Amino acid sequence: MILLLVKLSTTIAQARVKRLVSLGLVDTSCTPTERINQLKSRISEDDRSYRQLEAFYTALGDATRLRMLNLIADEELCACEVMAALGLTQPTTSHHLGILERAGLLSSRRNGKWVFYKIANSKIRNLVTKSFNLLEETV
Repeated sequence: MILLLVKLSTTIAQARVKRLVSLGLVDTSCTPTERINQLKSRISEDDRSYRQLEAFYTALGDATRLRMLNLIADEELCACEVMAALGLTQPTTSHHLGILERAGLLSSRRNGKWVFYKIANSKIRNLVTKSFNLLEETV
């Protein structure tokens, strides 16, 4: 049943592209099938890249994690410092720091019982800084 719905949806989409091309509403000198193939070729088949981007933007999609990034952007901090500065519990702090680390936004190092976090690289630091600067300019 699901396969039938997918096939039907694909057929409808192809018919719509054919109509777009025939009406001259898209700038193309090819057939509808060629147009669809052109569009498909622009999409990466590497699902890993999409998963990495998904994790990256998911990590950025939470106010608590954005506060953490803003706090850590200037210097390496111990998890307990982040916890105290933001008024969070230890489990909440660890959860959010873990998401940021798995997304590649933070890196950590252990010193005995203490775990210190910093922005993973200068490009991420620049992104965080520029994002907050942009926000300040537009508000």
